[in-house]
Amino acid sequence: MLSKQHKIKELMRRNGIEGAIVASPENFHYVTGFASHQHTVSRQPGFASAVMRAEDAIETHVIAMDFEVPALQEKMSDFTVKKYDTWVGVREWDEVVTGIEKDCPNTFETSMDVLRKTVEALDLANKSIGIEMDFLPLNYYNRLRESFPEAEFVNISDLFIFSRSVKTTEEISVFRRLTRVADEALSHASRFVRIGTSECQVAQEFRKHVITSGCCAPSAWSTFNTGIDSSRLCLPSDRRIQDGDTFKFDGGVNAEFDFYTTDTSRTWIVGNGHPALLELKDRLYEGQRKMIEAAKPGLPINELFHIGFDYVKEKYGCYRRGHLGHSISMGPQTAEAPYIHPGERRPLEVGMVLCVEVPCYIHGKGGFNIEDMILITEDGCEILTYRTPHYL
Repeated sequence: MLSKQHKIKELMRRNGIEGAIVASPENFHYVTGFASHQHTVSRQPGFASAVMRAEDAIETHVIAMDFEVPALQEKMSDFTVKKYDTWVGVREWDEVVTGIEKDCPNTFETSMDVLRKTVEALDLANKSIGIEMDFLPLNYYNRLRESFPEAEFVNISDLFIFSRSVKTTEEISVFRRLTRVADEALSHASRFVRIGTSECQVAQEFRKHVITSGCCAPSAWSTFNTGIDSSRLCLPSDRRIQDGDTFKFDGGVNAEFDFYTTDTSRTWIVGNGHPALLELKDRLYEGQRKMIEAAKPGLPINELFHIGFDYVKEKYGCYRRGHLGHSISMGPQTAEAPYIHPGERRPLEVGMVLCVEVPCYIHGKGGFNIEDMILITEDGCEILTYRTPHYL
């Protein structure tokens, strides 16, 4: 994928931040356009990082394990790629043929060693350096402070979330593909939501359909909530759907090493549902549709919240919700700022991808969530998850 480092550099300049150390797998991918394998599977900051200055003209330096550097150098022509030594013990071909080891240092050069040299080479050791405080373990942060005692460290986790909230054309294409797979899989799975089917059977149909796409994997956080006499938020079980159950599916897909994720929910009333539950679902669904109809560039997000919330509250005075949706991008969390809540005055922008949801949970009776993903367009919005019915 294309690097989006120019967006981060612009935000750094706007906030007076001179440099940054990018350490999380998701934001490493965001900045470089590529994922580091060991970095991704381990989720430890030392396995790969990007060191950048705020100026567009200064090339960003990428630090990666020796075994991975050749692959990254092929992909990252616009970056300076540096290696550190690992346990892999990569050797030259002529060393293997002759059995003679070339001159090499007695000690391994660690990722922190290379990071220190890189920060100094980019003249950042005594400057303001942005770091992802929401990701970094405390011991790694302390090592950074010990290594660069004159630097001023600034948390830039929110800058990444802000940047990721408005998608590029390429990212929008990714979301179209992912939501299509997730939506088609959920539409397929919905055909099995009937009396006598188990939660696991429905989940398995969803998973199988996603896997056949070959471009993503089912999200691990898919949750189910069945039973008119239950209030459960959990992974699917062997429990079988009964007459009158509310069946809630909340899940999606992940783009694996590209990190982008989806979030969609449906709640179906199976068989002879209680009339009060049927009325409640209708009101929630109508509230969500009103929000989607109103969503357009320039609309303050808090006004979007009140369109849905006030409509439900008018009929159900007991209704309470902290938010009615959220932005979504690369994970590992699915819900990101801006949230659709009464305190968010940021206006909707073209390119935002939002999950618009109007839930209601009831102790002892299960729960509802009416949720779709939308894309804010020039003159309104586009529903990305339109294939799966809200009513069976």
